[in-house]
Amino acid sequence: MRQIIRQREIVVDAWRYPGEAGDGPVVQPLAEYLAVVLAGQAPEHGTGVRIGPTDEVERLGPHLGRVDLVVVEFPKNGDGRGFTQGQMLRQRYRYAGELRAAGVIFRDHMFYLARCGFDAFDLAPGESPQAALAALHSFSVAYQGASDAGVHTHGRRCG
Repeated sequence: MRQIIRQREIVVDAWRYPGEAGDGPVVQPLAEYLAVVLAGQAPEHGTGVRIGPTDEVERLGPHLGRVDLVVVEFPKNGDGRGFTQGQMLRQRYRYAGELRAAGVIFRDHMFYLARCGFDAFDLAPGESPQAALAALHSFSVAYQGASDAGVHTHGRRCG
């Protein structure tokens, strides 16, 4: 089973991505999820949605109350669109469920992804979950406001 980092702990992932065998809820691609919603067949809860870099977060916005997990895909190193998508979900749409970065995620990205509001990470193959978890504490001071909670500057909360 896949191990991920969720809420700053290494855990076994209960969700399945499309095409994976096993039990547990399946994360649907955005287009597939929206088709189910338009057909009036979307469940009230227990839904996971995967967003690709070209997907428009705005299309998911009105339905976020039904979504327990949003997986933002990072298909290659250097593609920063997922950072923006994560921030939009947290700040503009006030999404409070699990927000997971998945794909080509390295420990060097962890601190910055957390600042954008990601609270779960499905790392690139070969990345050490322990080293990535330690990377969340790379910096002790942040001057910019952000979507994460718990980052403080000289006793004042940022964000």
